[in-house]
Amino acid sequence: MTSEVVVMNNLAVALATDSAATVSDGRDNKVYNSANKLFMLSKCYPVGVMVYDNSSLLGIPWETILKLFREQHLKTRSFDHLEDYGDELIHYLDGNLELFPEKAQRKFFLDMVEHLYGQILQDYTNETTKRIEEDDEVPRPAEEVKRLVLEALKQWDQKADAKCFKTYPHVVEIATQLSGEVHAFIVKYFGQYQIDAEATEALRKIAVLAIQKEDIPQPCRSGLVIAGFGEKDYVPTMQVFDLGEVYGNKLKYRVREVRKIDADNPSIVQAFAHDEMVNTFLRGISPTFQLQMLDEIIDLVVRLPGEVIDGISDLSANKKMVWKKKVLPMTAEPIRAFVQKLESSLVEDHKQPILKAIINLPIDELAHVAQSLVNLNSFEKRMSLDTETVGGPVDVAVISKGDGFIWIERKHYFRHELNHHFFRNYDRNMKAEEIAVPTRRENAEE
Repeated sequence: MTSEVVVMNNLAVALATDSAATVSDGRDNKVYNSANKLFMLSKCYPVGVMVYDNSSLLGIPWETILKLFREQHLKTRSFDHLEDYGDELIHYLDGNLELFPEKAQRKFFLDMVEHLYGQILQDYTNETTKRIEEDDEVPRPAEEVKRLVLEALKQWDQKADAKCFKTYPHVVEIATQLSGEVHAFIVKYFGQYQIDAEATEALRKIAVLAIQKEDIPQPCRSGLVIAGFGEKDYVPTMQVFDLGEVYGNKLKYRVREVRKIDADNPSIVQAFAHDEMVNTFLRGISPTFQLQMLDEIIDLVVRLPGEVIDGISDLSANKKMVWKKKVLPMTAEPIRAFVQKLESSLVEDHKQPILKAIINLPIDELAHVAQSLVNLNSFEKRMSLDTETVGGPVDVAVISKGDGFIWIERKHYFRHELNHHFFRNYDRNMKAEEIAVPTRRENAEE
């Protein structure tokens, strides 16, 4: 799990991320506290990027991908708007056979299929265990597994089609090309349950729909947050991508949202990945606790009238039923009014005052807010009995129109005094890029 925070006002955008990375072999987890998740997307212009969820794409670390894009593809180019940088990154990844050869595409497709099939069987195990504990009747394994397979197929079928593949229907051909391997997985995982032809065909369709549909399974999904300014942007913008894998040489992705500072949104605070404590800070109540509280209140409001009516001994069973039918619909409006009033109070009394304070914060204070919110998430994880999946040093950067990308806090995996050559080479490359882009400075001097 990762904790990342973006804080924006009309002056700048602050990005902060922890350094925890979780590695799993399917059974055990290992957490490292030295991962890099925040990067300069351009060395010449005010654009940064953060990565969360999957730390690699088809086995290539995002750190490598982003630095190759910056050095070999983007170089000194600039764009009018922040979203253009995101589009250019997608263009760089799309059809890049040097980074994502067909062999890797096939391997990671099969890994995804194996994960989906394993997930269905995990659901079967969980439901069977629950029924045994509750002394309920346990259906025959073949029937129960088939039911879960058909249910999974229905869920995938109802999802929206991936917009990025709208003009590239050939991407699903990889499922046909690897039909033998897919069938081997079906035999491996479901053969012992003796599923019938309908369930077998449903499993084949799931492998195709996992490519065709917009939804990206969790182990395959990477999140990218690109933030900063284009040449014609005078207030910061943030663009968020969900990225899947590569099928038929085409990258699966979707733009989750684009947020800009404007008159309606003069400040923005948004957390990614682990966002529980940030939302608790902004709203004044834990979102998880709020849902539990609302469930209990709704259950009480719906149940109480029926219990009162059942307690009236003078009423017959038929009259009690009549009264319940009259009273129960009347509970809907009070519940709706309560939920609306609670939400209005949370926004007006907690969230809005914080966002108003952020509107006028100077750059250094923006950085402090972002860093503090990541530390808050890290502290909550440290105090819980769960694995500390948020932690390590917090990397912080701010991006403004005038000063560009500025590191506030940044870890290095090496000692500075032993690696002077690194900084000499870095400075040399920066100077070369400045010489290659004289127009911006010359225009300013003129």
